[in-house]
Amino acid sequence: MEKSLKIVMIDDNKDFLFTMETFLSRNGFEVYTAEDGQQGMDMIRKERPDLILLDIMMETLFSGFEVCKEVRKDDELKDTPIIGISGMGEELEIDYKQWPDYDYFRPDAFLDKPVDKPQLLRMIPEVIEKVRKRKRRPKWQKEREKEWAKKASQSQ
Repeated sequence: MEKSLKIVMIDDNKDFLFTMETFLSRNGFEVYTAEDGQQGMDMIRKERPDLILLDIMMETLFSGFEVCKEVRKDDELKDTPIIGISGMGEELEIDYKQWPDYDYFRPDAFLDKPVDKPQLLRMIPEVIEKVRKRKRRPKWQKEREKEWAKKASQSQ
């Protein structure tokens, strides 16, 4: 039997965590939840998940932005797929996809709240495969992409 994918989900909204944990568990995933960034980082380091579902703006000092940054700079965790989730689009009328911040927050995909659950189920394997392909790229290609990203961020 195929092992179920392990997901760490970090969000400061307990009701959202419960709803999503129940939904994902019923769909065959092994789900671990954390209510703040520090607890989430501890869980990520302990569980080594296949995917992280990460709320961007939590009302704690260690928000989703910081979690993402910590994961990306940790050599053992940096290739862990991250799907950023936020209600800021609805609350602040900001479209993250239109104004991404790749220097500070680099998820592999992004979903607005309320989360479209069928879309999330389709997105999970796509994001995991995207990251697997990125990891298999030759070193020269990775270096060139870093150079292009740096040039692009300087020209904005």
